[in-house]
Amino acid sequence: MKKILIITLLLAPAIAFSQSKTTRQLQDKYEDAFGLFFYNNTLNMLNQNDDEDFAELIKDIDKMKFLRISKAENDIGNDEISELIEDYKDEDFEDLMNMRHEGMNVQVYIQEDDGVTTGLVFLMTDDETLSILDVKGKVPMNQLASLISKVKNID
Repeated sequence: MKKILIITLLLAPAIAFSQSKTTRQLQDKYEDAFGLFFYNNTLNMLNQNDDEDFAELIKDIDKMKFLRISKAENDIGNDEISELIEDYKDEDFEDLMNMRHEGMNVQVYIQEDDGVTTGLVFLMTDDETLSILDVKGKVPMNQLASLISKVKNID
């Protein structure tokens, strides 16, 4: 599994240019951040057990970028996270929901075009990390917690 993720990282640098401007700037600012990029076909390859729930979860995702940044190593505090949220809102992302999930604070932002979901940003924080999941496409709303759980376990 980790080999597939590493190969994906090496083969998919162009994906970085398809996500939100704010996410790209964040990755540029924190070059040491753990980052992964996925196209829909890559996500399908990860579903080696033909898990129907996972297939349903990813079917409308075009691309995904995941970043995990150490808050302590990069001196990231609440002010910087607030600025990050404002930058996403400047890109026409709107608040969708806030929740706590498996020890993390999760804020979800949605971007729509004529009522059609075109993107989601998950801003996940705990005591140690800031994680961003930038999704182009859509995720069934009843599957948000499942996606967060799967992403949280990526190492």
